[in-house]
Amino acid sequence: MRIIGKHFAFLLTILIFCLKGYSSNQKEILVLNSYHNGLSWTDSLVNSIKTELCHELNYSVYFEDMDTKRHFSEKYFQTLKDYYKQKYADKNLDLIISTDNNAYDFLILYKEEIFGSIPVLFCGLNSVITPPKGFSGVFENTSFCSTIHLIENNHPDYKEIVVVSDHSTTGNTVVNALLEDLDHMKKAPRYRILQPNDIHDLQLELSSLKKGNIILYLLFNRDSKGNYLNYESSFESVEPYCSVPIYCVWDFYLNKGAIGGALITGRNQGKQVSNMAKKVLSGTPVDDLPPLMAEHEFVFDYKQISAYGIKKSKLPKNARIINKPYDFVRQNKEIVILTLTVLILLTIIIIVMTINIHLRKVRAQKEKIHLQEIQANHENLKIAKEAAEESSRLKSAFLANMSHEIRTPMNAILGFTDLLSSGEIEKEKRNRFISIIQKNTKSLLRLISDILDISKIETNQLKILKSKCNLDNLFITLQENFDTLIEQHGDKELTFTISTPEESSILEFTTDTIRLHQIFMNLIENSIKFTNLGTIAIGYEIRGDKLQFFVKDTGIGIPIDKQKIIFDRFRQADLNADTRQYGGTGLGLAICKSLVELLGGEIWMKSQPDHGTSFYFSLPI
Repeated sequence: MRIIGKHFAFLLTILIFCLKGYSSNQKEILVLNSYHNGLSWTDSLVNSIKTELCHELNYSVYFEDMDTKRHFSEKYFQTLKDYYKQKYADKNLDLIISTDNNAYDFLILYKEEIFGSIPVLFCGLNSVITPPKGFSGVFENTSFCSTIHLIENNHPDYKEIVVVSDHSTTGNTVVNALLEDLDHMKKAPRYRILQPNDIHDLQLELSSLKKGNIILYLLFNRDSKGNYLNYESSFESVEPYCSVPIYCVWDFYLNKGAIGGALITGRNQGKQVSNMAKKVLSGTPVDDLPPLMAEHEFVFDYKQISAYGIKKSKLPKNARIINKPYDFVRQNKEIVILTLTVLILLTIIIIVMTINIHLRKVRAQKEKIHLQEIQANHENLKIAKEAAEESSRLKSAFLANMSHEIRTPMNAILGFTDLLSSGEIEKEKRNRFISIIQKNTKSLLRLISDILDISKIETNQLKILKSKCNLDNLFITLQENFDTLIEQHGDKELTFTISTPEESSILEFTTDTIRLHQIFMNLIENSIKFTNLGTIAIGYEIRGDKLQFFVKDTGIGIPIDKQKIIFDRFRQADLNADTRQYGGTGLGLAICKSLVELLGGEIWMKSQPDHGTSFYFSLPI
């Protein structure tokens, strides 16, 4: 037993010695990630590095996530510096691998202080630079031009490429890299950069895009308030609002609605930087390894290229297509023929059984159809009843409002008439009273005119009398009318501008000039009513075979929830107290809409609360 014990102790000593020798030869690597675990880009890089390095027995790899997408400040960097300095004080690191820009910038500032002269390999840098001594790695080398060429080839009639990014460090860096690439293109594409403040603004912008727009979606991870979104969730939040093709330059938007493009992948970059790491850890000085450009590949989603009618022949020859349907029929002819035979036999059996069942269920189906008809009639009656009640409520509110609008000028007329007839009055006061009576009389006449017009419109009795309309004379008259209206609103500071096309060949056109003047006056008075300070602009533009007129103001604007009903008749009676304080019957815009339609045109508006309202209407030339 003593001999066995001695042999065991000897073997144990040798094993401990070997383990110590192995440990002394083990290389220690720190992977410093700019972002956080769970971010698809970071996870792709880290998983690739783990695949290449962590299975090697002589490598010990540490991973640190700086989490700078969700936390980014100088004070936070100082905290990380102190934390890493203390944590790795006793570690003899052989190599540091940084992923993305923020980790690289952190090491540029603090590497010597925290880690000393340890070599650094980077990956994921968005711009190509000359690294300092002791640094090398893989530049992201996003191939924007390749993706833009794909867009131009696949959509030769495109109108504009809308580039989506945010205002984060990565977002601004990527946009700058894109602009540098565009400077080197022989023919500049038609594009604009879209960097909205938050995800809601981005949804609104993308939902307004029309056919001919193409989206190049880069990223949107941080809004103007510092709120963080990961790549997938931000993309999935806006993709349903898009009705146009979406291209990308990273692979994590595939399978989520993006067509694809010349893609950079974390998998390829992680593999490239890991191969460089093996060389450094084998003794090659990091300064002897020139930086590499990341490898990209053409990848497309079959579902998306089919949805937008993109021909596979227009794609690069080395392109990889995902979600491609499996050609089962061609490769399994015998199975398909057998399956079809069985299906035909089953179909015959099912048809015979269905006819038999059908004969039994004819009566039940007739009863069911009759019941459905009764239910449908009931629903139609319910809807008609609700519509009638709503119409009755609106008209009752309108009549109550109309009573108020009529009594107000009548009371003023009667009151000041009594004052004038009461006795001797100073000339100045008499003139002022007469002015007030005239103003209220005109208001009452205008109200009566609106009521007559809406009555004629309701009964289809309004007549349109077309003749030659001189546009210059029309706008001169509108200028004079505006000056008169402003005199009646002495407390408003408004500027009136007229905008017409330069060198316009259309000086007059055929329409009902009186009704056109009425439309403009209704819109101008509406703008004056809701604008205390600023500008009211009118004018027109030539759009094909139509004239597009406009009236724009810088007033209080129209709430978003009221914009859909703004042209409905009697609707102002249904608005809230903030709007009702400005007075009016709610007929002016409804009359405008009816008159424009009678003249063969259409009317619409754009408004933003507290930023003004723009009314547009087009008429055929």
